[in-house]
Amino acid sequence: MTQPTRNLEDIINRTLDLPVLPATSQKVLAMMADPDVSIDRIKKLVSTDPGLTMKIMKVANSAFYGNYRNIQNPTQAILRLGLNSVRNIVVATSMRNVYKRFGLTEKLIWEQMIGAALASNLIAKETRRTDPEDAFIGGLLHDVGKVVLNNEFPDKFALMMQAVYNDMVPFEVAEKEHFDFSQREVGAYIVKKWGFPEFLEKLIRLFDDREASSKDVNVRDLVSTITLADRMCQKFGMGWRKPGGDEVSYSGFPETLGLQKKNLEGLEDKVKTVFAESADLY
Repeated sequence: MTQPTRNLEDIINRTLDLPVLPATSQKVLAMMADPDVSIDRIKKLVSTDPGLTMKIMKVANSAFYGNYRNIQNPTQAILRLGLNSVRNIVVATSMRNVYKRFGLTEKLIWEQMIGAALASNLIAKETRRTDPEDAFIGGLLHDVGKVVLNNEFPDKFALMMQAVYNDMVPFEVAEKEHFDFSQREVGAYIVKKWGFPEFLEKLIRLFDDREASSKDVNVRDLVSTITLADRMCQKFGMGWRKPGGDEVSYSGFPETLGLQKKNLEGLEDKVKTVFAESADLY
């Protein structure tokens, strides 16, 4: 039986040391919650963090955003990218600080998160079923609960992932054998505490409940987009110990999103290229 949300949140709070985003990231997210925020205000805040400023400049000049190599200052970069893209870069850059350690397991989780974000963005651009930047942030954060469970229970998490990687046990099945709450429940609570838009909390909470998520067309299309991105990551070995190849099934998600076979093959090539060129930017 599913526990009431309030009780579940109390249990998560008592059990886990929940991560916080860096101060600059929190300020950027809070500022962007204001629909009337100006580019100049965002630029001034971002400019207080030289590392973040350099990251935004690099991404703005990258192939992922059109190879605009003539961008020479933060204002140009923010105008080129748009505020939602800047938000996503800030969050992606900050996520590395959420990990308490960074060995092989953490590297695989990180690659899977970035791979899903990049692939989701490209799929959204191809299908036009959902906003590409919403797809990016959804792809990036839909598995954020894994980071927290691994932070808090590394030994137990390692045993669970051995079952997933070595015995091909579905993650949700292995998870129930080791934890009292799911990484989705943890992730939904985290993005709520971090102040992200409600759609992201809803996306994560309903991600594995196909019946419930299908009742909201926006959530349904985001779930389909991100699930297909996840399958591509598994197929090509992004965040996995080895590529799954043709044994990985897309389970009808391309058809759900209106992707024809010829478009899907071209999209797969784009995902592989963008991951190779852009993953390290984050």
